[in-house]
Parts: sequence; structure tokens; C-alpha cells
Amino acid sequence: MNPHESTEIIHSTKRRDSLGGNRIHLKNRTICVGFCVLLLATLSVSVASGQVSTDQQPSPENNTMYLWGDASLASGSCFTDFSSDGATEVGFGEYDDTENIDFSCSLSGPLSQELFLDSEGSISLSLGFLIQSTENSGDDLVLSFSKDSELLAQEEFMLPTFSDEQVNWNIPITDNMSYWEEGTSPVLHVQFNKPGPTTLECLDPNKFIAGCDPKFRMYYSDNTDGLNVEGFFPILNSSDPGAINPNQPVGEDKPITLSVGEGAISVLLFSPWFIGIILFVGFITMRSDRFQLGVVLEEESEETETVEQLPEGKTLEDSYRARVLTLCALYVAQGIPWGFITVTFVTFLAGEGVGAGELALLLTLGTLPWSLKFLWGPVIDRFQYPKMGRRRPWVLVAQLGMIISLSAMLLIPDPTSDLTLIASMFLIYNIFTSLQDVSTDALAVDVLKPHELEKVNSYMFTAKAVGGIIGGAGLGTIIGFVGIKGAIFLQIPILVIIMLVPLFMTERPGEKRFPWSEDSDLPFWEDVEEKRDIKDIFSDVKTAFSLRSAQLGIGLSLVMSLSFFMIPVLPLLFVRELGWSEEQFNATKGGLILVVTMIGYMIGGQLGKRFGGKMIIIYSALGAAILNMIWGVSEPLWASELFMMSIWCLHTIAWAMVAINTYSLMMKVTWGKVGGTQFTGYMAMMNLSAIIGYQLTDPFATRFDYPTLFLLAGLLETFVILVAVMIDPDETNRLLPDNQLPQPQP
Repeated sequence: MNPHESTEIIHSTKRRDSLGGNRIHLKNRTICVGFCVLLLATLSVSVASGQVSTDQQPSPENNTMYLWGDASLASGSCFTDFSSDGATEVGFGEYDDTENIDFSCSLSGPLSQELFLDSEGSISLSLGFLIQSTENSGDDLVLSFSKDSELLAQEEFMLPTFSDEQVNWNIPITDNMSYWEEGTSPVLHVQFNKPGPTTLECLDPNKFIAGCDPKFRMYYSDNTDGLNVEGFFPILNSSDPGAINPNQPVGEDKPITLSVGEGAISVLLFSPWFIGIILFVGFITMRSDRFQLGVVLEEESEETETVEQLPEGKTLEDSYRARVLTLCALYVAQGIPWGFITVTFVTFLAGEGVGAGELALLLTLGTLPWSLKFLWGPVIDRFQYPKMGRRRPWVLVAQLGMIISLSAMLLIPDPTSDLTLIASMFLIYNIFTSLQDVSTDALAVDVLKPHELEKVNSYMFTAKAVGGIIGGAGLGTIIGFVGIKGAIFLQIPILVIIMLVPLFMTERPGEKRFPWSEDSDLPFWEDVEEKRDIKDIFSDVKTAFSLRSAQLGIGLSLVMSLSFFMIPVLPLLFVRELGWSEEQFNATKGGLILVVTMIGYMIGGQLGKRFGGKMIIIYSALGAAILNMIWGVSEPLWASELFMMSIWCLHTIAWAMVAINTYSLMMKVTWGKVGGTQFTGYMAMMNLSAIIGYQLTDPFATRFDYPTLFLLAGLLETFVILVAVMIDPDETNRLLPDNQLPQPQP
């Protein structure tokens, strides 16, 4: 779920609830929270159902190496990896000879990230052999352990012949073994050179029964002969004090080699722009009336109706509880994929060595359907099955599509091996998620009462945040235990539970729950509202966007998220450079940062009502840009977790204040007659802005270092100031008749 979709139900007028209405709302306020608690409990219970990670790269949690290969060592291959899920043809590899045996078993793929070993520990290798050779002459078994071609350890073993033998080799960690660069590989080298058994030796009954043929056999990790074949590596987390890069200059706490580009632009070159923006903001502040900085974008109207305390029924139309539960549940379902993709999965891939450009591709395809979601509107309006409800069938179709898409991802053997495939599947997943979003919005517009819009909207926003926390902090914290497939799998029972809510609810009395249910005698589906002619709608939309402020609204929407190119960069910085664990980063971004975002929305909304929305947009954008500039020039402080979390939280609050007031500004310049279409267009442009931002990741991240990237992000954020200051919030009200604050339409 894209963060720009935070305000989905926009009320036409704001009303204060009567005393009786407040009692009803207080009584039902816990419905959404209770449902979210149930989902969190389900997530905890379902951890045992997760699948084991099939990662073949070494890590502190994945420190056991396994040996695999072909049955013929002479014409086949031998390799190692850190997955126990492998399988071989017969459980061993053989030479039909014992002379001049010389082969190597290397890691199946070079190290995707640097590796640190405990300098006080040792590598323990357990191997199994069966050798049928003479015992009187030649060279015994010699095992070598190397880093690529660099010999690290070597030892000779004298083994009895014609019997399965277990070899245990303990290799103490030396200085040149404690650090492994990215791209290197551990290599096991095996040598043996003895003639085959002599005729006299073959007179031994045991050797005669065995065939007395020359044979050199090495067992693999899945052998059935009872031999233990594996290796233990004392791997450290990169943040461990003992994880030392000997190539690092003395006196520096962190590596200077970056996983992004090495180009740097001095802050002095950025200074004239930032100084100019600060002076410009000071200038317009002195003329705040002229630039309408103090205009309140959301004005409260007087109470026009009270809430009637009527007996509640069982359908969405006549049950407030049913409306809240259903809408909150569906918004949780929207938050989970956003949290999982932007936090958990991106961080996991960053830890596996995936580059910023590839991460941006995943985020782009995940965001694309949200930029085109307005195309669903005519579809769900045109094709309906009213006997089951106007919107409910589409919600169920979308929910089922989400479940099937996730299930299909489990069929991919290794989600990290083909990023294009997994990104394409996330695209399909988000197509169904965006359909669910549009259908849910249309359902809310249909069933919510005017006095419920403000309250229920806040419940739905909270539910969506909880979904983001489940997908981000929740799945991100346990991914180390269940693996990426386990994290995908755990979403399925959650979505199934959510689907049960609309499945057993109906929109109006007389509707049937299932297609095969008996039809009702109530001809409610025949009462269809007269639809406006499509030409009139397009004409009104053209009129709405003919105003200068409406056109500038498109511009503001398109520059809102250009700095999102930093989203794929942050996990690279925190996990691969600063040594944060994936679980720590996921818990921060998917938990703390989401909570801070909600705080920023609340603070920004209140300040906008008090001082004017445009003023808060401009000052918050300036503050966010300055924080990015400080972030970029403070690299020596990045080793401090307190500093990094503090500046990240402050920037998040500032940009959340920009976002919430931008939503209100877009509402203000929207013509109520085509409110849903126009406002949905603005939201789609904001999502398109995010896609443009993601596309900037690769050209920026491959050229510039981290400090420069933060400075570029700050510069792009100032574009919001330049566009927002030119928008006249009252132009639509002045020039277009019958304007009212819009409600979103599908």
C-alpha cells in the first residue's frame, strides 16, 4: 500500500456528534483495534507454519556448510553451500582410480557480502571417504582450505582402505581467515595419489569380496551411510566488535567502501540553492497574506444533524459495527503488502546483496497499479452483481486474487534467484490489492452515513497502519526464523481471515451471501440510480482542470515523492554498511517509523488548522530538506544508532506533515461536482511521483556516495515549496459553482 493513499474517505462536511452519538462511537471505538489484535495474535500463532530459509549464502544464523556434487567426480562437479535442502543422485561422488586424484569443491556462488569470522574460533569440517588403494606406497589424503587461490590451511590424513572413514578437521581462525571480501569463495581442495590394490592385497577376503578394484569415493551431505558431512563456520554479525576489516584504515569505526557509487558533490555546491530557498521562504512569510499561507484548508461546519440511536441490524447498511469491522479489516489487508514489500522484502534483498537499482524495480512494479487504480472505477461501476451487493463481489474477487498471488509465490524455489519473476508477481499481487482498495472505497461511500465519515476514516487509517506494522515490523522481525518463504506464507492465513469478514456480511437486507444462495423476494437491485452521461463527466473534469491551481495541483503531486529514490538506499546503508541486523532495521522502519508517521499526520493536521495548510507544507518541506542536508554532512555520526534513529524520525515527522496538508490542499482545489475523479487523479499522480523517484535510484545510487544522495534528496524536497506557494486554495470556490469538498469515488 503506498503511503500516499492515507486519506481514502474524504468527508463532504464535518459535523460534531451529539452526546448520544458520542456514546455510540465510544462504545464501538474498540472494534477496529480488537480486530487488529486478533490478527497480531494469529501472526504469532502461525510462526510455526513458516518454512525454513533456503538461503545458500553464509550468515550468523546460517553458519553450517554442506557438500554436494555429481556421482562421477571425474566428469562432474563438487560444490558447497549453506543450505541443507540439497540432494544428490547416490549420496557420494567417485573416481574409478586412486592415482593423481586432485579436485576442488568451491562455494556454489561467490560471497554476496563481506564475511567476518570469530578470530578466537575455528572452522570444523566433517567429511567422509571410502578409498580402495594399496597401503604401501604413494601420497596419503591431503586436504586444503583456501580463499579462492590463497591457501589458508592444509593437513594430511592417513586413512585405512576398503572401509568408510569419518574425517574431522579443525581449522583455527588465523588473521588472514577472519575477514572475507565480497566476491570471494571458500574452497575445499582434495588430493590423493596411490596405486590401486596389489594382487597380494586382494587375497584378503574382505577386499576380495569388495571387488578389490581401485576406487576413491567422497560422501556428500545427504549420504545414507551414516557419515556426517558438513562444516561449521564461526560467523559474526558485521556489527559485532570482533568483526574487523583489516583493510580498514586505523581510527575509522566503519568501512569506507560503499555499496553505492563513489562520486561526491561538495555541500558547498548545494549551499547556494538551500540558502536561496531559505531566503525565499522568509520573503513569502513576510507577505503571507499575499501568498495565502494562513488559509485554513479544512474548516469545520456547524452541527446539522444528530445520530439517532436505532437498533442495529446485521447488514452493512443497518449496522455500524458491521461497517467498522468490514472496512477496518479490508484496510488492514491493504497495509500488509505495503509493509512487507517496502520494509521486509526490500531489507531482506539488501542483506542478500541485491543492488539499489534492482530494489527500485521491485518497488516500481509494486507501486505501478496504484498509479493506475482510477481505471478500476468504470469497471466496477459497469459490471455488477447486485444480488450479492454492488461492491461486495468485487471486494471478494480482489481478496481471492491476493491470496492466489501470494500462494503462487511459494512455488518459486528461491525468491532471490530471479528478482524479475518475483517483482512481476508482486505487480500482479498489487493489481488485485489496488482493485480491493477501489472497491473498498466505493463500498465505504455507499454504506457510511454522513456523520460517520470522520470517525470511521480515522479507524480505517489506524487499521491500515496496523497492517503496515504487521507486514513490516511483524514479518520483518521473524523473517530470520521462518525465511522469506515463511514470511510470504504467513500472510495467507491473515488474508483468509480478513476475507471471511466481507464473505459473511451483506451490504443491504435481502442480498444473498453466495451465488448459489436462494434469491430474495426484495427487488432492491432494480432500484438503480440514474447515471450521468459519460460526456458530461469528461466535460466537467476538463472544466475542473482548466483552473491554474488545479493544474499546479498536478505539478505538486508529481514532485511530492521524487526523494523516494532513497527508500531502496536506506536498507543498503543501515544493513550492509552500518551493520544493523535485518530484524533491527525492519523493526525500526516497519514499527517505530510507522508510529512516528502517524504522529506526524496528527501534528501536521492540527498545525494546518491552526496556522494554515500552505504554511505548514512550506515550512515542513524546508525542515525536511534541511534535515536531509544535515544527514548528508554528518557521516562521522552515522555509527551512533541514537543519532541515526533520531534524525530519521525527525525527517519522517516533517514529511508526514507535508503529506497530510498536501492532501487537504488537493481537496481544497478539487471541484465537488467531479470530486472523486479529480482527487483520485491527484492521488494517482502522487503514486506516479513515487515511481519516478524509484527510477532515479539506479542513476543516482550508482554514481554518488551516501552523503551526496542525502543532499540530492533534500534538494528535490524543496521543489514542493516552489510549487505549493503558487497554488490559490480558494480559486475553485470562487470560479466554479456548486463546489463542495469531494468524496472519493471509485
